[in-house]
Amino acid sequence: MHLVLTYFHRIQGPSIFLSFPDAKLEEDIINKLMKFFDLDINETFFEIILINKKKRILNLYFEIPSEWARGKKEMAMLSLIMDEKFNSRLTWSFIVEASRKIISTPSIFKAFYKYDDFREDDIEIDIAYETIKILLFDCLSSLIKRMENSQ
Repeated sequence: MHLVLTYFHRIQGPSIFLSFPDAKLEEDIINKLMKFFDLDINETFFEIILINKKKRILNLYFEIPSEWARGKKEMAMLSLIMDEKFNSRLTWSFIVEASRKIISTPSIFKAFYKYDDFREDDIEIDIAYETIKILLFDCLSSLIKRMENSQ
């Protein structure tokens, strides 16, 4: 199972921001995630099944209020990549709850500027980045426990 946070970088376009576990994702899955982010879908939540890879990818697009972004919002997508046999109802509630926690964290938008040169040396960026990492890791750990208990 892999949890990926993608966001829309104002210069580079869609970019993988965080991934748990740290193990490298397959290049073709990374490319698919970037393309999913660019899709013009009316739904914020969508599920993709990669039949040849026997993978299911749950995606939730959401926006984070931002004082620094062009349109006053950061565009982000949480994706959960798992074996196709997993129950998507349990994971759906997880992905919604994780996004709500991110959105409700004050100044969390600053995390997305972690690698921008013009914002370096801002301690709030580093704090927001560490906060989002901990939040996602804790949410993923909780999901794994719930999934183990439901089997």
